[in-house]
Amino acid sequence: MCKNQGNCSLFVSPIGMFTFTVKLIRELAMKAKWQILMWALCISVAVCGQVRWVDGGLQGALEQARQLHRPVMLLCYETWCQHCKYTREQVMTDASVGEFFNKNYICVAQDMDKDAGPEMNKSIKIHAYPTFVFYNEKGEIIYRIEGEKKPSVLIAEGKNALVTERQFPSLRAQFEKDTTDGDHCYQYVSALHRGGVDCNAITDRYFATQTDKQLLSELNWRIFTNGVSDFESRMFRFVIGHQREYGRIVSQERIRRKMLYEVRELLTPLVEAGDSVGYLKKRPLALSVELFGTDSLVFTYDVFLWGLSKNWSRYRTACLAGVEKYAWDNKTQLGDICTNFQKNITDPEATERALVWTLRLLKLNTNYDHLMVCCELYARLGKTDDALQMAEKALALATKSGWDGVEARRKIEALKGK
Repeated sequence: MCKNQGNCSLFVSPIGMFTFTVKLIRELAMKAKWQILMWALCISVAVCGQVRWVDGGLQGALEQARQLHRPVMLLCYETWCQHCKYTREQVMTDASVGEFFNKNYICVAQDMDKDAGPEMNKSIKIHAYPTFVFYNEKGEIIYRIEGEKKPSVLIAEGKNALVTERQFPSLRAQFEKDTTDGDHCYQYVSALHRGGVDCNAITDRYFATQTDKQLLSELNWRIFTNGVSDFESRMFRFVIGHQREYGRIVSQERIRRKMLYEVRELLTPLVEAGDSVGYLKKRPLALSVELFGTDSLVFTYDVFLWGLSKNWSRYRTACLAGVEKYAWDNKTQLGDICTNFQKNITDPEATERALVWTLRLLKLNTNYDHLMVCCELYARLGKTDDALQMAEKALALATKSGWDGVEARRKIEALKGK
């Protein structure tokens, strides 16, 4: 029997149980609703915090731009590009970036390797990724920048693109009004240059208005740096012929950097494509710069291209002319060259020179492979004792390192058998 029945809670009537159950269900339902609402709100905030991309490609974006009277921001990317991946996954999902561009632009992204990308690139000519191209509602390009940008920088560039005076059409009109005005030319060319747009036609028109004496100025150097890449243009030839004078105006280091950059831009695509015909055609232009840095770069391209194509005759000529000048302290490049001479170039003159290079290489970096290359070169020249000495050094090094040194053992046996 339960004492103090008036206060006992062990007994609940059926009606009370029903009321309690309904109340509990309502509380749980309300809690579930709030959880669902909060979850939906979180998703909404996450989505609103990133750039909203429109469907339908560039044409679809331009149609919306005309309806909403907004400009278009086109992101040009390629899937293999790590900078593009970072831009799409980290920068364009940044809340501040999303807020700014969703408010001010119609945004569209295009993989330049797929769908309309290749055809589009025939007209806009993208050379670096990612590239941002800004259009007005008429479909005119008004601004352009290339490269990975931090969120704050990208927003700043987006704001610049909204300023009429900084847009391409305004800068072009300003330049056309007086093509002799260097300041207006520089403003126009530097804006185009930042977007990866070829400016040679514009700078040719401007520099045609300048005498040789006028060309020697800091402003004209800045126009040249931003807008001239044509080695055969009057201005490029003039700068090459007046490097000392420009060095006094700016600095020799700035000249060196500009020339190195242009030589890379001129020759790298040809080397990467294995285009020996195009390379031989453009190579003299690079050599006409006559700087140690650019000559060294051409030597590196020579060695790479002729080795890749197995043109050992040209490879031999390039190395005999340039190794001691350009590769003497580069143990990696020197090692590759010595190995290729040992394996592929066998005439006595080349072998003698390769032996000198290999002895230099051993001073820079003594290892098993280099010792065996030296051994083979000595053997080819009939210097058996020297070859044997190198093979024994190679075997000792292999043994010390815990290797079997089979190649060295066999060579020692062969040399002792002579």
